[in-house]
Amino acid sequence: MDPLTLLAAAKVSYEALKAGIAVGKELQGMAKDLGSLFDSVAAITRVAADPKSSLMAGKSAQQIAMEAFAAKAEADQMMEGLKNHFIGEFGIAAWDQVLAATTQIKKQQKADALQAEKDQEELMNSILVWGSVILVFVLVLAVIFLIVIGLVHR
Repeated sequence: MDPLTLLAAAKVSYEALKAGIAVGKELQGMAKDLGSLFDSVAAITRVAADPKSSLMAGKSAQQIAMEAFAAKAEADQMMEGLKNHFIGEFGIAAWDQVLAATTQIKKQQKADALQAEKDQEELMNSILVWGSVILVFVLVLAVIFLIVIGLVHR
């Protein structure tokens, strides 16, 4: 996705968070918007680190690089504003806890996805092996049957 589209998604989440904060809504009640903002900022960071991966037809290299930089800078400002509000309300230790928990959860999700992929591969291998065994067994039975039928008709 291009940086401007990612930035638009981040802005939607950020504005929802700001509106919720303005009416006194608890941050815990805005977990979906928080998660969406974190995900959008992470995607913008990845694109900004490697802007050529989001090449758009008709855009110059300078335009792509500037859009990536501007999107990253604006996303950083949004995260800084959210961080400041969060720290003001819950303290820096709470912010550090959220970041540590986010990192741990992402690592666990990645490990779970890799394990699920490995389990799927093992299942497919087992199906292939057992399918081959059954096929060989059926072929052996068929050969024996044909031999027996051939002996009976002699």
